[in-house]
Amino acid sequence: MPSRRANPFRWDALVRLTHWGVAAACVANLWFNEAGETWHERLGYLAIILISVRLGWGLSFARGHARLSALIPNRVEFRQQAAALRERTPPAPGHHGSGKLAVWALWLIILATAGSGWFQNTELGFELGADDWHQWCTWALQAMIALHLGAIVYTSWCQRNNLVARMLPTRRRATPARQETHS
Repeated sequence: MPSRRANPFRWDALVRLTHWGVAAACVANLWFNEAGETWHERLGYLAIILISVRLGWGLSFARGHARLSALIPNRVEFRQQAAALRERTPPAPGHHGSGKLAVWALWLIILATAGSGWFQNTELGFELGADDWHQWCTWALQAMIALHLGAIVYTSWCQRNNLVARMLPTRRRATPARQETHS
């Protein structure tokens, strides 16, 4: 019988840093900052920069599941995901099929939200009603965040594994100090 023990997979440090940085910028801008405030604009730019860094990392130096090529879903992965959830097997490293789609959707919605926020402050953006676009993007972003969090809870429960732990800083085990022997 196969082991139900989960793989101790963790995302690399840059993936975790950009993930939590973007999450903090989005939470701050959606629920704590007022539109038009200096910090609101700066955090929007920060989100763009962090996603750009993550995309650059995924195209260049990232390895394994952090590479952008590893985030392209295929039909087989969706079938494997359905079977894994049904059978309650531990999650495999990386994202499954719908998780890969969610990554792209979140990145695109965040970039659209930040980009429309910038565009609404331009003369052309003002004339084209970019403030409405920005509002629609914020609603879509909040819906995607809710879906993302719900999927994490559901998948963690189904697969008996804390998926959030994969994004948390790695704890280093304390090594016992060497005892020196004196002669």
